[in-house]
Amino acid sequence: MGQPFMPVRGIIGTGYMHIRSDFKAVENPFQEGEKVVLVPPITPDLAFIHAFKADRKGNLLVDGFENDPLLARASEKVIATCEELVDSREELLACGEGVLIPSLYVTGVVLLEGAARPTACRGYYDLDENLVSRYIEAAKDGEKFNSFLRDFITG
Repeated sequence: MGQPFMPVRGIIGTGYMHIRSDFKAVENPFQEGEKVVLVPPITPDLAFIHAFKADRKGNLLVDGFENDPLLARASEKVIATCEELVDSREELLACGEGVLIPSLYVTGVVLLEGAARPTACRGYYDLDENLVSRYIEAAKDGEKFNSFLRDFITG
């Protein structure tokens, strides 16, 4: 958003305040007795976004329940994968669902059906809870995680 910081509620009393020295709790100037946390901006070098649909110019149709539009605007470069590649922006807009991310925020698009798995892509496939659980368990141990990557990603 181009702002030097963002006020956030809900962080006070959590572990974030202990591990993020750059987060600052301040008095809310509009609500006496309430504190808010000021957090610095995040500017990722690269973001990966999965879209429902994209056109050949890089316009994306994404799930409105995700923060992908904000992530695209904040990032230096954006690579998007999509379930469907269409010919025009008009086809994206005709869909009637989702939020459009304009191509000016997108560096490149790759047609890669199923790229959001094991998480869900609304309207295309559901969350694979079993695989997510296996991932969480494997992530606790380096050897198990490498094996998981070989079995489900690189193999």
